[in-house]
Amino acid sequence: MKIIFYIISFFLISSVAYAHTYTGMIGFYDGLSHPVLGFDHFLAMVSVGIISAQIGDRAIWTIPSTFVLIMIVGGLIGIYAEMNQLLKSSALNEIGQTFIFADFLYFLIEIGILVSVIALGLSIAIEKKLPVGITMIFVGIFGFFHGSAHGFEMPWAVNPFLFALGFATGTATLHIFGVILGYFAIKTKLSIVILRITGICFAGIGIYSLINL
Repeated sequence: MKIIFYIISFFLISSVAYAHTYTGMIGFYDGLSHPVLGFDHFLAMVSVGIISAQIGDRAIWTIPSTFVLIMIVGGLIGIYAEMNQLLKSSALNEIGQTFIFADFLYFLIEIGILVSVIALGLSIAIEKKLPVGITMIFVGIFGFFHGSAHGFEMPWAVNPFLFALGFATGTATLHIFGVILGYFAIKTKLSIVILRITGICFAGIGIYSLINL
């Protein structure tokens, strides 16, 4: 169980970093590293995998798949919103207002992402197995926020398609990592307690980040 202690320590000593600050906006590699280097995204993705493992059965793949699919939908809407704002800024006197509106949208999306970190962390800690359908609905909502954040950035990427493929792959990888972590952490009473503490840490980081947003 040393790996769980290392993960908790990493979360506690690391500074909070938001996903949209870490990207070269080039192609596949940048998209792949996007959810990993974005601390809020990282916590949410791993949490989804852990929760899936806690529920078990088909939820191990249906819940992460729901997140990824709705995230892609959110990404498409994010692209549309970003491009729409860019088109509206054709006149110089409109650019300032456009950027203010875009910043407001980013702020709302960031709040949604941090709320997802808090909710998913608490879900891990409480270990209350909700019906899979309800869990998928909430996970889908959270996936939409995360996808929108990616979508806002994709029009600025040199190769948007490869960037999108990269962050989808990175997200799926983190889900798998979370599933593996959760699968082995529910084997013993001690590891279950440690997993719950990890969930509390996740939620605490989300609350701290939300307060300091």
